[in-house]
Order: sequence, then structure tokens, then C-alpha cells
Amino acid sequence: MCQKYAENARKRLNFYSDAILSQDSSAALGFILQAQPLAQVGEKLLQSIKHKQEALMWERPKLRNILKPTCMDLGEKLQDIEIPLRGIAIAATSCPSFPVALIKKVQPDALHDMKRRIHDKLEQLEHFAPLCILKKKKKSLDESFWPLETIFREDLLAFFFLDCLKLLQENTEAVEECRESYSENESSHGSENQSHGGIKWSWSISCIIPSKTSLFFAVKCSVSLGLAVLLGLLFNEREAYWAGLTIAISFVRGRQATFTIANARAQSTAMGSIYGILCCFIFRKVENLSFLPLLPWLVFTSFLRHSRMYGQAGGISAAVGALLILGRRHYGPPLDFAIARITEAVIGLICFITMEILIYPARAATLAKHKLSLSLGTLQECIKDVVLFDNQNNMQASIFPKLRQKQKKLKSHVNKLQKFIEEAELEPNFWFIPFNGSCYRKLLRSLSKMGDLSLFMSNKTEFLSVVLQRCEVDSEDLQKPLKCIKNDIELFKKKVETSLQCLQELSSKKSLAVHDKHDIELGTSPKANECRCLETEKDEMECILNSFLQHSNEVSDRVGTNTEGEDQKLKSQVIVCLAGLGFCISSLLREVREMEKEFQELVNLENPSTHVIV
Repeated sequence: MCQKYAENARKRLNFYSDAILSQDSSAALGFILQAQPLAQVGEKLLQSIKHKQEALMWERPKLRNILKPTCMDLGEKLQDIEIPLRGIAIAATSCPSFPVALIKKVQPDALHDMKRRIHDKLEQLEHFAPLCILKKKKKSLDESFWPLETIFREDLLAFFFLDCLKLLQENTEAVEECRESYSENESSHGSENQSHGGIKWSWSISCIIPSKTSLFFAVKCSVSLGLAVLLGLLFNEREAYWAGLTIAISFVRGRQATFTIANARAQSTAMGSIYGILCCFIFRKVENLSFLPLLPWLVFTSFLRHSRMYGQAGGISAAVGALLILGRRHYGPPLDFAIARITEAVIGLICFITMEILIYPARAATLAKHKLSLSLGTLQECIKDVVLFDNQNNMQASIFPKLRQKQKKLKSHVNKLQKFIEEAELEPNFWFIPFNGSCYRKLLRSLSKMGDLSLFMSNKTEFLSVVLQRCEVDSEDLQKPLKCIKNDIELFKKKVETSLQCLQELSSKKSLAVHDKHDIELGTSPKANECRCLETEKDEMECILNSFLQHSNEVSDRVGTNTEGEDQKLKSQVIVCLAGLGFCISSLLREVREMEKEFQELVNLENPSTHVIV
């Protein structure tokens, strides 16, 4: 999986970088369209890696000893490669026209050399496994990029692209083959492993103790199976165990689309049973060859397992349904057995649905709306905690780790929101308001993009705070524009937080159609006007961004005034970081505006009689 992910990352880098370096808009659009499905595959590969890591503790002891603790956390570490790739994707998809202006000013050889180094490291990832990630080394831009001294608005995207490319180079160069470090440190780890044997033993015992979730799942399985077998016995004592078998192969940890899975299993069981009866009728004179029709049926059910209509649950049920009919002996007439089998299966599915509803009474649509509200609140906290440079080192050291924890929490909320949306799209509406999956998916994309941008913004403010400490920040010439930049960031945070708070309050209502007390407009309150002019909104965004760019150029002019190498390197780092921060600010403001429109569309769809105008 790691090798496949490395290949996927290399292809995405090629497509996105070719798009940004392209001289033609149509060619750039073609590259972006080719990269988008690869991004979805890369996300799924990362999830698969994390799922497979959970099974590593059950591997043979010899393999567990080879895999160092750093390897066990590989899924999280590969995020260090995924995050800058997302930034490059945001830069490529946000470009209004091609070619990009600033790219013309940069030496082509410098960009191609940086891309080649990243490409080589990703190729190494494709050919070596298992992998671990060592401590990365901070790198600065090549000297070819140092002449970029002034930040213009049209160059923000290109600066952000260069910064993400540099970050991707740092993270890929930190990836090495696990076997090298293992062979070097094998002897030193031997004595350490012996000394910590008691700790490992206690850790193993703690892993065996079941968690609250595991006990809850075990109780659910026991009650469901017991109820199914009991009702099956009341109907038919001889065939009662089929009700238990049907429900036994239906268990999944966590939530699932209950009605969809039950429907797929019922249809597939009936379909497999009918196929078995027809085959028994055809081969009634040569019963020893009745197993031959199973071969094409198993091939057919393998396709059903990967279909959206039936899925894995339906494919397995269809295969089992035919197998039990064609592989039976001394069960009486096939037709009678099939009817009893289907009836017991329906009894088992009714018990399965009943227990799922009792244990998970909340609908997926309700949970999706609740998770959307939590995601908006967490995103608001992430943006609120973005701070730029403070002389109080203790305060700075405490803020950034907490901010990273909040960003992980936001990512977890977004992932769960995606699962709830997928489940809600499959479940029946009954008498409830129809679930607008398209609107929620738009909101999900906006939330995911804003989460990534807030992560980049916090990384840049943290890096900028560290870099500026190496300058004479106490000097009056530098302190004044720095203070102005802080004020610009505070204005940006206030504007975004107000909008997100309003959207969160709206999403937390019982129905999104009820919005008499809160307006969806950016920063409006019940006492304010119901509609704010679009030009005013744009003017406010332009004012914040222009002020930030002006003060950023003032800071860059006062940093690295000497022409020496170190000063020029420091200045280039500050310029690229400030420009990347400006791109994040402009993108977040624009994305908040898009999210407002998406909320308005959702409100209008849930209650057509109430029309909200921007």
C-alpha cells in the first residue's frame, strides 16, 4: 500500500506541477482533471494503510521485532507527504489563468531541479518497504529564488506553490528505508528490548482487555443472535439456525446503512436460492454434477460484491444462498427447503434491523447535520488560535501544540461527516425531510479545503514566528509593520469567526429551514439589515488583503537589508512565508463566502417557500 501511495503521489505531483507550469489554459485544465481522481485514490490508500496497521500487532513476533515503532505509525507519517500535495492541488485549482505570472520570473532549471529531487525520493518509496520516517531537516529555497523580493497580489498563488513544493521536498527527503536503520541499530536495541520486557508485557495485556466499544459490540451480537434463533425456533425448529446464520454474517463494527444492507441481503438471498432451485431442476438426473453451476455463480457474485447496488453484503448472501441449495444433501425437496431458508433469513434480518434501530436510534442525516455543526465549531477554534509572533516563548510553545490537536480533531470530524453523508444518501427518507446529499457534499468539500488552509496558515505563522526571532524584532522599524500585520490577521479572524459562528448556530437548529433569528449573511445579526450588498463584502475582503500585502512588503524591506548570503536566505524565507499566508487569508475569505451560498442553497431546498437572497 505504501508503494502504491508513493506512485500515486508522484503522478499527482507531475500533473499538478505541469498544470501550474503550463503555458496554455486548456492543457492546464487537462492536467488538473487527470489529477483529481488520483487524489481520491490517494486518500483511500491512506485510509487502507491505517486500517492494515491495526492488524500489525497480530503478526508473528519476528515481523513485529523488525517493524520499529516508527513504522507502526506510518499512516500518520505519510500525512506529511499528503498535506503539501493538497496545498499544491489547491494552488493549481485556484489559478484563474495560465501561465502563472511569477513562474516566468523563476529560472526553469531551479523548479525542475526541485521537482526532480522530490520525484527521485518518491520513486525510492515505490521500490522499498517497509518504511519509516526519520526526523526531517529544515531546508530553505535555492538561491535561484532569492531575487523574489516584492509580494504582489497576483503572485500569492505562485509563492504558495513554491512553499508547498519546498515542504514536500523536506518531507520526502525525511523518508528512508526502515531496514537500513534497523540493521545499524539492531544490536543497540537488543539490550533495550530486554530491559523493557516488563513494559512490553504489560502493554500486551492492556491490548487484550476489551474496550467499552468492543463490549458494546459483543452484547449487540449476542442479543441479536439469540433473538433471531429464538424466533426462528418458534417458526420452524428444524431450520431455525438459518435465521442465526443470516444475521451472523451481517455484523459490522460501528454504524452502517441498516435498511440498505438488509434489503440487499434479502434480495440476494432470494436470488441465490432461486438460482439454486433452477439448477437443481436442470441437474435433477445427475445430482453429482449439481455443483458445476456454482462456478459461474461465484464469478457473478464477485461482481455483485463490488457493485453499488448490492455491495459486499449482497454478494456474500447471493453466494451463500445458492451454495446452500446446490451443496445440500438429504434436506428434502429443494423448493420446500428454499422457502424455509428464505423465511428464516427474513426473520433474522428483522431482528437485525430491530437491534440496529434500538442501538443506533439517530438517523444518519441527523448525525450528519450534528457533525457539520461540530466541524464548523472546531474550524472556528482552529482559526481563532492562529497567532503571529509573540515574545512570550512559553505562550507560543503552548499554543501551537494545542492548535495541532484541534486540527486533528477537525480532520476527524470531517472524516466522520463524510461517512454520515454516505450513509444518509443510502437510507430511506420515510416521512422525514429528504436528505440533500449534493449540498452536504459541497459543504464537505468546503470544510475540507478550509481545514487544509487553516493548517497551512498555522504552519506558516509558526514558522514565521521562529524565523522572525532571528531578526531584530525589537527595532522600531520592524516592530511597527509587524504590529500592523497582527492587526490585519485579527481583522481576518474576526470576520471569518463571525461567519462561522452564524453558520454553526444555523446548522445546530432542528431544521435548517428555521432561520428567523439568525441570518446567513457574513457577520450579520438579527438587528442588522437582512441583506448586505455583495460589493460591500468584496470591498471588505479587498481591504483586509491589500492592507496585509502592504505591511508584508514593509516587513520584507526591513528584513535582510545586507546583501550577504544568510541575510538574503532569511529574507527569502520571510517573503515566501508571508506570501503563502496572504494566499491562505484570501482563499479562506473566498471559501467562507462560498460556504454561505451553499448553506443558502440547502435552506432553499429544505423549505422552498422561504427564499434567502445574498
